[in-house]
Amino acid sequence: MTDRPYSPAAPRYTLRLEERAGYLFAEITGDEDSSEITLAYWLELAAVCASRGTRCLLVVDRLRGTPPSAQELVRHVHVLRSTALLHVRIAVYEPIPVELPRLQHAELEAFDVGAKFRIFTSEREAEVWLRYGA
Repeated sequence: MTDRPYSPAAPRYTLRLEERAGYLFAEITGDEDSSEITLAYWLELAAVCASRGTRCLLVVDRLRGTPPSAQELVRHVHVLRSTALLHVRIAVYEPIPVELPRLQHAELEAFDVGAKFRIFTSEREAEVWLRYGA
């Protein structure tokens, strides 16, 4: 397990990483959310996945505050498609069901650019999809 705590020069979030059987688990926490913070942690995850050769990733975003809009998330997908994440099977567990419609726009856009990316309302279902497929 690895934690990268906030420092004044770093983004305002904590990224906790844990190697699990068959995938990398990433949990993002913090008291603020924004389009910039979301893009920053995804870019950090892209660098981590590239350096570790990660093939499967489970992400849980527990940031508090106002999340990026659906349009901002679609823009993030286009930034991230040129990173190592395009070659990583990514499951996102969303614990707040009201957020699903906003995230599903990003999921569809990711699919359109060739990413293996899905949103789940169950962490267990996300894990099963990562390990065994659809």
